[in-house]
Amino acid sequence: MTARAQEPFTSYGNCTEKTYGFVSVNGQDHNIPPTYCDATGFSEGLASVKLDGQWGYIDVNQKTRIAFSFDYAARFKHGHAIVHRGKFRGVIDKQGDYVVPPIYLDLQMLEIDGKPYYMSRDSTFFAGLIDSQGEEVIPHRYSYIMPLTGYQHLPFYTVFREIDTALGSFYEQFEDNPFLFSPEKGRHDVYDSQFNKLASRQSNDYSDGFPHDKLQKIDAFLLEDRDKPAEEKVKTVERILSLPDSTPEPVSLYGEYASRKSSEVDGYLEGLGYQFFTENGKTGLKKGSDILIPAVHRQLRFVNGVILFPQPADMPMLEKHYGGVYRNKEKGIFDIFAVLSVDDEPTEGAMQYSLSGDVSLPIAETVDGSKKLISTINSLGFLYLHTTQDTAGLVEKKYSLVNWIGEELLPPVYQKIEVTKAGHVLVSQEKKVSEGMEEHLGLFSPMGEEIIPIGVYSSIKAFFGGERALYLVTWSDPYPTTEEWKEGNDVNKTYVILEVDGSASRVVNTFTASTIHIRQLDAETGMLQYIKRVNGE
Repeated sequence: MTARAQEPFTSYGNCTEKTYGFVSVNGQDHNIPPTYCDATGFSEGLASVKLDGQWGYIDVNQKTRIAFSFDYAARFKHGHAIVHRGKFRGVIDKQGDYVVPPIYLDLQMLEIDGKPYYMSRDSTFFAGLIDSQGEEVIPHRYSYIMPLTGYQHLPFYTVFREIDTALGSFYEQFEDNPFLFSPEKGRHDVYDSQFNKLASRQSNDYSDGFPHDKLQKIDAFLLEDRDKPAEEKVKTVERILSLPDSTPEPVSLYGEYASRKSSEVDGYLEGLGYQFFTENGKTGLKKGSDILIPAVHRQLRFVNGVILFPQPADMPMLEKHYGGVYRNKEKGIFDIFAVLSVDDEPTEGAMQYSLSGDVSLPIAETVDGSKKLISTINSLGFLYLHTTQDTAGLVEKKYSLVNWIGEELLPPVYQKIEVTKAGHVLVSQEKKVSEGMEEHLGLFSPMGEEIIPIGVYSSIKAFFGGERALYLVTWSDPYPTTEEWKEGNDVNKTYVILEVDGSASRVVNTFTASTIHIRQLDAETGMLQYIKRVNGE
């Protein structure tokens, strides 16, 4: 929780400017018209909405399930939801009964071991932790409780600072200037998921609290020794924290999706029996006694690529030719391996081979004055970047798509090519018109068959998750230029929900809205929240 997020007062939507409704991916008969002045998305079968200045809960049939009696109502999770009454907050169940009374100045849910807890501020405004029945787990004596992310068994730490009460109560001082109480300063106490305090450190800024690499080591220790007595945990944690500091590697949000290190790739493939061999000063690749790539290159090296959610139909070929293997099946992270050649010629002479040696592609080449270079990989194959330079020296970039066996799926006529999770190919082309530049979008099947013709819709976005291939598209008449699209991003537009099956699409729903966040689609109910401006502009 940032300091600003924990301010005791918050303002909500203005009914005079915009209204909220819900559209269904199961057809227009299930839509809920935009009659509310604020709303949250559906969760666990209910959505909180604001009407006539009060919040309540409705179901998918627009029936009121919990009366409009709150100053704010959050989404349900684990069968409970945080609600506000004036400046106080509590937790209700699905019958609308309080399981935690509205006596707290702040409540934020924190899931620990799959169970809901609440970082809370009581009447003193000091922070503590309560369970889903309102029982105090961590006493309310801290200036902050801060969640830790990225660790399995280290859910949070507390921040303690002495408060000079001669300047007023903590609540009064925080309300006047919350930034005076930055959580980076103070005593930091780190806890495990069983609420044992493991260690304390004095911090003056975020750089001298608990280092990430030490927390990783502590988390790994707790993974193996979760049920050890608290005293033994404390001793081990102090030993880990006393180890010499190491230079931490840069932490990437996308680290688990990154390519493997070259040494790891070499060791992995050599363990599977792949070996480079030399003949007449040239290098080739063999597996056992089988020659896969003849010895015609000065040097060969293994490389690794990562794709997301490979097509099921491609799996046998990826496993056979590219050593394909899931790194994390739940997240769709899939490793493939290839071989690159290095020769005395410039880069344009280099080749990329499949591990079987049956597929070979130029890494870079010049064709009819256009330079062609493998840019990235995706779940369907290889994206080539084509660059041409006109007489004025301007460089034009376009992309083509080549499948895993080297066949061209899409020609080099597109400014963008993206593959959706469902395996469809989203493309864009720029078209110069008298009013400016238009971006024309289209959608193709994994085999390169046209599903949505170029330029019919002014935007195409894929919904995330779910078994169905659903897309949210925008229909505009007249077709907007890119500048008009940016300027009119918050005006009412005609939206269409399409479902794609094979190389065909069908309209599921059509509606008018100004703002939609497709990640808010609730998989359980198929309901999507949207905003519509009252004045229509």
